[in-house]
Amino acid sequence: MKKEKKEKETKPEVYKNPKDLADITQSIFSNTGFNNPDFIGYTDERGFNEAKWKKKELTALVPTKDLQLLDPRKNKNEGQGYLIPTPPKIAVSQAKNIDTLLVLLEKHNRKRENAEQERTGDLEFSLSEYAKIRGKSETELARGGKFLDELKRDLISGGITSYVIEKEKSYLIQNFYGLEVPKAKSREKWRVIFNEPYKTYILQGGQYYPILLQAIQDKNTDDRKGYLYFFLKVVLSYANTSNDFKTQLRVSTLLDKIKISEDAKKRPPESFRVLAECIYYTASQYKAIKEVRFFNNGKCEKVKVITNLDQFKEWSYDAFVKDILTPLGLTDIREALISFNTPQDTQAEQKEAEAIEQKGLDKPTL
Repeated sequence: MKKEKKEKETKPEVYKNPKDLADITQSIFSNTGFNNPDFIGYTDERGFNEAKWKKKELTALVPTKDLQLLDPRKNKNEGQGYLIPTPPKIAVSQAKNIDTLLVLLEKHNRKRENAEQERTGDLEFSLSEYAKIRGKSETELARGGKFLDELKRDLISGGITSYVIEKEKSYLIQNFYGLEVPKAKSREKWRVIFNEPYKTYILQGGQYYPILLQAIQDKNTDDRKGYLYFFLKVVLSYANTSNDFKTQLRVSTLLDKIKISEDAKKRPPESFRVLAECIYYTASQYKAIKEVRFFNNGKCEKVKVITNLDQFKEWSYDAFVKDILTPLGLTDIREALISFNTPQDTQAEQKEAEAIEQKGLDKPTL
């Protein structure tokens, strides 16, 4: 009995990220965010004045009237507005912001359900409640510091930024939620009201990907190591929970999804270094992978199974090519297909909610 109790206490906290919302945020957020050169000016295209940033196929729009919220200390040029305004945050901290709000909302709705009340798409919280989900300690909160301003900018960015993704055609993605920001130094709470269609995605149930609270709070996946957080999210969305390994992803596509640099993607040894780091970190830190398989093609005619994931800490690219790629008939890690098997307890709730029938042999996702 004591052993069972201990296992329950150490089980990671898992929350729900609706698939439709997760797929949108995955397409937007990056590993680097905006810099000053990404600011391209102001526009009235949507009938009101907005500041505009562009990086590759992503454009971000912020109403000019809301720019001061992103950095209250930044001064305008008299009569000209901000010459180069502070950009909204679109890197890994914004992905963690959305996940944090989903955690807070799920906690809030659990309480409402226990009180036999309907679930809702809005919530109120103090900055300290939010900061604790983001991994800040009581000591850090008491001391304060610049990190609080950055957390505020995460919250504000998600509430005032709209996005345009340019692929085969342009897609407009409205800001994820409305936001009521407390007055400075007041004890008022922050209020977030999820906009449609995101509110429906959250409340309708159905397929979702897990959010690990431990991963949100992990400082090692912030900033330039954001690809570690994006990798975990991809693993949890493409993972298999049986021995069938029906879902594969081409390594080159995986590297795109975790937002590593173009230089790293161009060089197979560097692509492998990043992939190996991600696999080892995710397996050792979160215990979220128990087995990896590499396939030669979508027909899965050849496969290499790796259960000792510690190998990824020591493997050189030359040794990996000799041990794994050559037997598959491949010479480039980016051309291989990869599949992950995760522990059953990490994915148990996901399997229950998805109820998706999967039949047949292994089939490539992309």
